[in-house]
Amino acid sequence: MKQNFSIAGPFGELQGVIHECEIPEKRRNVLVMAHGFRGSMEGGGRAAQLAEEISETVCTVVRFNFTWCTMLSNQVAELKALLDFVRQTLQPEKLFLLGRSFGGATCIITAVGEAEVQKGSAVLKNETEDNKSVLEASWYKRNTYRPDGMVLWSAPNSLKKTFIQVLGEEKFLRAMEGEPILLADERGRDEIPAAFVKDLLQYDLASLLQRWQKGPLLIIHGEKDCIVTPEQAKRNFEIAGGEKELHYMEGDDHHLALRCKEAGKLVKQWLGKNL
Repeated sequence: MKQNFSIAGPFGELQGVIHECEIPEKRRNVLVMAHGFRGSMEGGGRAAQLAEEISETVCTVVRFNFTWCTMLSNQVAELKALLDFVRQTLQPEKLFLLGRSFGGATCIITAVGEAEVQKGSAVLKNETEDNKSVLEASWYKRNTYRPDGMVLWSAPNSLKKTFIQVLGEEKFLRAMEGEPILLADERGRDEIPAAFVKDLLQYDLASLLQRWQKGPLLIIHGEKDCIVTPEQAKRNFEIAGGEKELHYMEGDDHHLALRCKEAGKLVKQWLGKNL
């Protein structure tokens, strides 16, 4: 069953879709999907299709839209708000994150940033009989945003290297000096505030990911990715701990459009092993 939802996020409304698992006993295993920079929860239709396929037999899937072109710090806050909503409504026994590109960076920061759950969330304000089962859920009791497992799909290791590639070195340096960034392409025309670059540079993804020493990690990356270069995936694999896998999609680029089905099959198989 597919259900649309809308919640009040910290910087505006967050809209998304819950794909409830068709197998009742697997519904409280949940995968949350986070999209990339200037992307959407649809992922050109590919993310929506993957969510449908996973929810048939593996687990419940939640996908959502960040507010448009927001800063990385804002995305982290929005993902945490979304996870609070997931806790309250789906009561997950196990929860996994899947982050595509910039969404992968958001997942890394959220997963290993040592933040606790929001004390002011609706779930924690009043321990009533209605939400008591939520508070007793094994995953919720860990009082953290750290998931049980994580998928990094075309995710960066160095935000600086990645956004010099995305914006161009000249625009990147001008933004460092306080000039807004104008992007105009097939995705539309967007003005990115200069603060966007300074904000993302406060995060050292490599240092953060070194904290991931337990739990399964799946890394999927295009062999010919020229936005987030393949060596960034290799570096992520090398520094993380736990049970980890790295799969390069032969001949494919950042968006994995050519081998999306193959990548999706890897995700399904990996979830099946680890949920």
